[in-house]
Amino acid sequence: MALQRLSRSVEFRVDKYTTAARNARLDAEFARDPQRVLEQIDSAITRGAAWFEPQSDVSMSVLYCALGTLQRSGDARLEFVYPQMEYYRTSVRDPAFRVLDMSYDDQDPRYAALPDIMEVRPYFPVELMMIDTAWADKRDTGDVLARLASFDDQGGYGSTHIVIGGLILLNNGGADPDKVHQLIAPQIPVIAAANDRTTRAEDLYAERCMVLQWYGRSDLVRPAWMMRLLRRQLPDGGWSGRNIAPEGQSNQHTSVLALAALTYFLAQHRGTLAGGA
Repeated sequence: MALQRLSRSVEFRVDKYTTAARNARLDAEFARDPQRVLEQIDSAITRGAAWFEPQSDVSMSVLYCALGTLQRSGDARLEFVYPQMEYYRTSVRDPAFRVLDMSYDDQDPRYAALPDIMEVRPYFPVELMMIDTAWADKRDTGDVLARLASFDDQGGYGSTHIVIGGLILLNNGGADPDKVHQLIAPQIPVIAAANDRTTRAEDLYAERCMVLQWYGRSDLVRPAWMMRLLRRQLPDGGWSGRNIAPEGQSNQHTSVLALAALTYFLAQHRGTLAGGA
């Protein structure tokens, strides 16, 4: 364990001095032969989707990221999410399901006998905040923008969830759109800069890519970042994340984030994004 901590400390220190040059080399590699890299990404998406295909019990994060990317990219390989959504709907009572289906109501008597999500897979505080944004147009969730702003952590999971929460609010009309954009805007350059400072393409790295893409700032997502995610795919088709169980093996959260980022990037470069965005 001590040796592992030492290795990570050295990696962090080296990153500070070498990441810029290494990213530049990867960007140049993509520019020399983009079609070769895009074909590799295409293959990675097929393998990633195949990893998810047989899984019925997935987390809300998988459903949200897969469905959102499917809707934005039009990539049918992510349609594995539809049966997973139906399984989730009939297996657990979760107010967060409204981010997938605006007609969902966890108070509906049809769901009364289902186990509550907090008994099955408890949410973290930042995730509970996402549920409040999902209901901000229907229920009293307090000053949702101020509460969302309190999660600012300068490029970490707090920052990425400010963007996600803001996107949910823009979708359901739960807050003034101008104020939502004002909340999100300062997070964008900070999130991009955080990815530019590291070569560790893991869970948070992929999440930063996805939220930038979803907010319409894919111009900030470098080919180098996609190539790092591409090279971290495991033989089984998924992705692992440091300190995310099972350690060193594919997990749902990291896998769906990497899959989402790569799928959006491919659709963007092939001109197949929904609405041509």
